[in-house]
Amino acid sequence: MNSLWKTILDGLTYTDLAGKRQPRIYTVVTGLILLILLMAGGLAGLNRYALMRHVQADPISISLTHPVTEPIENKKPAQSAGNGSGGCPTDSTQWTLSPTIISDTYLAIQPACVYQDLERTIAWALAIRQGYSRVEATQQLGFPQMPMRSLSHVTIPANADDLIDVPVSFIPSHPNLKEWRLNGNGEAAVIYALRGCFKTSTVVGNRVEIWGGDYAVICLVVEDAENETIVYALDEHLYTSKAIPMRSFLLFGYDMDENWIWLGTQTEPKLEITDEEVNANERRTVATLYDSQPWDAKWLLDRYRLSMQPLPEHWQNMTNEDEKMFILNALSGSPDGATP
Repeated sequence: MNSLWKTILDGLTYTDLAGKRQPRIYTVVTGLILLILLMAGGLAGLNRYALMRHVQADPISISLTHPVTEPIENKKPAQSAGNGSGGCPTDSTQWTLSPTIISDTYLAIQPACVYQDLERTIAWALAIRQGYSRVEATQQLGFPQMPMRSLSHVTIPANADDLIDVPVSFIPSHPNLKEWRLNGNGEAAVIYALRGCFKTSTVVGNRVEIWGGDYAVICLVVEDAENETIVYALDEHLYTSKAIPMRSFLLFGYDMDENWIWLGTQTEPKLEITDEEVNANERRTVATLYDSQPWDAKWLLDRYRLSMQPLPEHWQNMTNEDEKMFILNALSGSPDGATP
């Protein structure tokens, strides 16, 4: 053992004229390189720890919109040269989609002002869950027509390399249907949050393959329906139903006319919400990673001044099955054939 140690020591040092051992030049250089590598690794570990601690911590409430102090103009402003108001690009080819620490497939759009037009369509979806008919919500938010399409499936990325066709369902488009989704206190209980976006084209060699049809970009949005009750109203008929709080996954596409369109709700997965507080923390944290925020009844009121419509009288007692069948028959006879 002593002989081995002496061999190693002689390889790393030498004895000077005074009889003292001195490190060889390559020993000093190697030591400095190792020290630099250790310092770099330590800094990377500290940065990773700080980032994950920020992500996993209880998120704080943020607002990316300013309180409305003047009446808003709901109609979409005129746009030119691919830019909306404030210089935000409306041409999707000018957008940058970047991965986040949680996904390389569902990306964040930059600049984040792009989400403002998506939010108007989200507001429409919120409004029709809060007692506005489809026609009323369309008029209040300045759409020329309902911002939704009735599709049977939508193509989305399964991962960075593969695509899948997912079946989607859609809400009834009957213009006069109203619904309220309520928690135990009779308050609006539907919340939306962004889950990332993707471009619907792929570069293969020197060719661009477009697989998204009319929609250059599609965004995935969660719908957390934390309601215990659903109230339906149609042509003076009223029906109240119990409900289980559920999370669904919605798809919104950016079309050639530069509008965000609701393309439907994925039929699977649908997840039961068992802990609303944990669900809310996760929803807020992930939305923040995408430079966004949850969209709920308070946001709808602050941003668009749309509060929940008054509930019909005696709605709690309206559980007659005949009322339910009238509404279902009316909806099944509509062109889209969708049911609530």
